[in-house]
Amino acid sequence: MHGRRVLGLVLAGLLTVGVIAVVVVPRIGSTPNSGGVSVRALISSEKQAFFSDPDVIAALARAGYRIEITSAGSREIATTRDLSGFDLAFPADGPQADRIKRDRKITASYVPFFTPMAIATFTQIATLLTAAGISVTDGDHYLFDMRKYLDLVAKDTRWSQLPGNDATAGKNVYPTDKSILISSTDVRTSNSAALYLAIASYVSNNGNIVTDAGTADRMTNILAPLFLKQGYLEASSQEPFDDFLTIGIGKTPMVMIYEAQFSAHALARDGSLTGNGEKVLMYPNPTIYAKHTVVPLTPAGDAVGRLLSTDPELQRLAVRHGFRTADAGYGRQYAAERGTNPPPQLVNVVDPPSAEISERMITEIEMKYQKGPG
Repeated sequence: MHGRRVLGLVLAGLLTVGVIAVVVVPRIGSTPNSGGVSVRALISSEKQAFFSDPDVIAALARAGYRIEITSAGSREIATTRDLSGFDLAFPADGPQADRIKRDRKITASYVPFFTPMAIATFTQIATLLTAAGISVTDGDHYLFDMRKYLDLVAKDTRWSQLPGNDATAGKNVYPTDKSILISSTDVRTSNSAALYLAIASYVSNNGNIVTDAGTADRMTNILAPLFLKQGYLEASSQEPFDDFLTIGIGKTPMVMIYEAQFSAHALARDGSLTGNGEKVLMYPNPTIYAKHTVVPLTPAGDAVGRLLSTDPELQRLAVRHGFRTADAGYGRQYAAERGTNPPPQLVNVVDPPSAEISERMITEIEMKYQKGPG
């Protein structure tokens, strides 16, 4: 079973999300015409490993379902994709799901699992940032001060300007003159980047959720450089995390991800978090939970959404892919079995803006991309 779970993780890394990927999940022991309900699901990319896991495929097949998945960015799912022909939409967060529900006059939805936003980095970076007062240790994890970080970005602070980042720091030195910047996905397509923007807007708005158009426009002018200064950005969350794992600290010293992406590799014990530099998680302070939400488009999609949320085996398999579920006790138990740290209890968690406000900020940033420099 362990080998099959690792295979699922590897498959996710191999898929190219820039082109819509389709994975057919056949019903075990059946032919295409032998029964079992075929369900077409439009999902965000970070769930590909879960749906490609042979154990998940088998659990769904035992319940009588075979799933065909198509992946896309969560914003694309909610705003531009034609959902006709799909049985369910499964974006990575509530605001996108709410928009789909509103546009299609749907009342039902399901949240099988969720995951907080986190920053994947390296031990030497976390140590350097802690010495500079930008992060602090909290038990077995780091908390990353978003207010101090945004101040550094506003001043275009370079890594070389951090106190202690010189030859006297020894192994903790990070000798580069690059700007201090968290890598992310493209906010125009990806939910992880939209939630990064949501966190930054909350902090910049004096600890308040952005609720009106005027404040949204003001926040956009302040925060657009978080994305514009990065240059080319990937459309969905798997690619920058893969760069973090494989290329390493030189290209991606910090990347905004879903905790589940990191936790899945830690639980699989596949060696990816120790090779090419010791890798650790920092949690933005504050952070936001991404609530992976199924919006059923047909009765079959409704049945699968309910199954994903209530079936004990599928819930346990979600935990094994790094997601959090309502059963926090099993998450701690499984982490102990695998010899990893349990998911930390995060206190400073905020909500994102409404879908309309988020869309306004993203559209304003999109216009700044089109205008180009200056």
